[in-house]
Amino acid sequence: MGELADQNRLPSKRELFEATFSGAQDRPFIPRLRSDPPAYHPLPHSLLEFRSGEGREEREKWLHLLWKRLPKRSAPLSDDEEIARLNPVKDHASLTQEKAEKLQQMYEDELLGRCNTHSLAPSKAHITWKDFKKYAEAKEAELWNIFHDELDLDGNGHLDADELQIALSKAGVALSPSTLSEFMTALTSSPHSHAISFREFRDFLLLLPRKVSTEEIYRYYEVRKYFGDDGRGAARLTMEGDVSLSAEDKPPSIYLMSRTIHHPHSATPVDHRSTVEQGEEDDYEYDQEYDDEEEEEEEVHHSLGGSTAVKFLLAGGIAGAFSRTCTAPFDRLKIFLITRPPDLGGTSLNPQAPVRGFKAIVGAVGRIYAENGVLGFWIGNGLSVTKIFPESAIKFLAYESAKRMFATYVDHVEDPREISGTSRFLSGGLGGISSQLSIYPIETLKTQMMSSTGDKNRTLSTAARRLWKLGGVRAYYRGLTIGLIGVFPYSAIDMSTFEALKLAYLRSTGKDEPGVLALLAFGSVSGSVGATSVYPLNLVRTRLQASGSSGHPQKYNGIFDVVSKTYERDGWRGFYRGLFPTLAKVVPAVSISYVVYEHTKRKLGV
Repeated sequence: MGELADQNRLPSKRELFEATFSGAQDRPFIPRLRSDPPAYHPLPHSLLEFRSGEGREEREKWLHLLWKRLPKRSAPLSDDEEIARLNPVKDHASLTQEKAEKLQQMYEDELLGRCNTHSLAPSKAHITWKDFKKYAEAKEAELWNIFHDELDLDGNGHLDADELQIALSKAGVALSPSTLSEFMTALTSSPHSHAISFREFRDFLLLLPRKVSTEEIYRYYEVRKYFGDDGRGAARLTMEGDVSLSAEDKPPSIYLMSRTIHHPHSATPVDHRSTVEQGEEDDYEYDQEYDDEEEEEEEVHHSLGGSTAVKFLLAGGIAGAFSRTCTAPFDRLKIFLITRPPDLGGTSLNPQAPVRGFKAIVGAVGRIYAENGVLGFWIGNGLSVTKIFPESAIKFLAYESAKRMFATYVDHVEDPREISGTSRFLSGGLGGISSQLSIYPIETLKTQMMSSTGDKNRTLSTAARRLWKLGGVRAYYRGLTIGLIGVFPYSAIDMSTFEALKLAYLRSTGKDEPGVLALLAFGSVSGSVGATSVYPLNLVRTRLQASGSSGHPQKYNGIFDVVSKTYERDGWRGFYRGLFPTLAKVVPAVSISYVVYEHTKRKLGV
């Protein structure tokens, strides 16, 4: 109890002054901001004291989460020392794609070799929980020694920019002030911090399997930075409010996980005696529980096989299929509101219309149910699910090809990741256009089926024959021009809104990265803003696609004909008909997609 009271007591003014003067604690801001560094914490003087301050249970949970995300793969066959010798990284511009891939492979191989010290079956080698925990404790001790004995020159428990610059210069690594600042920011957990604590140092480098040196730390940082992504995951929406795997999303590197899997930095002290004397009994309980989980995960991994990228796309496709199926009634309602004229059960948005607003939506729901029952709300969903996989694959291929083209002919850089923001934006737009061109006939068929009346008119074959009679191959691409026009403004609005929300959140909270709920919220809001902004274009496209169906017999001469007739009948409000169900499905679509996506990834072992 005395030790607990000593650690929880408030520091004296002299202690605060000495800690701040020495650099062990950051100077307090006036006035204090929410994003300021945490309050004063006594500086640990040994590794045992540092571990006690974290709390044994929290450490175990964090390490176990990290261990569960490690890849299970065959034993290494490459010569790691030769790869390391041939691929030095001395500055921020020396890392190419080929180098980065070789070094990442080297790190993964060596991590497997360091942890799996007594495997008798190389072809089935993987990292067990016991081996990983043993590795993590040894690596933490190694990091403690280099941090305090070699890098922290003034002994204040923190690394500042000068100390890091000195260490890098001795290792022959020359960095500009801006690059050094980026390096410091990557290692710290707060954007306002000017020094690196041991906890931040440990979290960043725990999965570095090689012997720690300044040169190795910087090479490891460059590889991790190279394989980073935009972090949006399953929170990305299309113009129609559907969740879609973006071309910028990619399988995460395991070396990003020690920063993306955060453990609560609890300062609650634990009883030193119980940690040491009861450790063996507790270890047995933890290991027994985790080894059981490991066996289950191993069975799933070996039964599925396949590459990580394919599994990643498969997880995204399954998540999209679940999400679209669960939110299909919103789509059906939107198409009904957009296409159905008043004489066939639809409603008008004219101010003099007797039924508007919420009553119009209730009437539409009743009409759909009366015509086809409950299953009527899922008409066309099969086509929505069918197009997910080819759309994602084509988007990825076109996006990566466009990035390489811009890198070679426009930005003149070897690494496609180093292209300008404009080139990246255009690459994303080209990826979206390519995927739309490939799956657009399926989209048109789906709209024809959903806008038709009567059971016999809702089959795929009937819709296909009707479209062919209306104009042959050209009929399948009606509305394509207006659809492609909307790709770039939607992408720009969605991206800028997401980044603005993320930046505002990080500034207000002082966090290194937003959590899952925050990312889902940002994705929902940015997608909703983007969808609302281009909704009139979406409505015009949908009416062109539905033209000539039994539920929307109106014929159009082109885009301007749709615009004039829509305004003539409903005014400006007519261009936002069906917006409510589109926005209403955003939150459930994102939530369902995220849950299914993460669950599927765990089952697939990625």
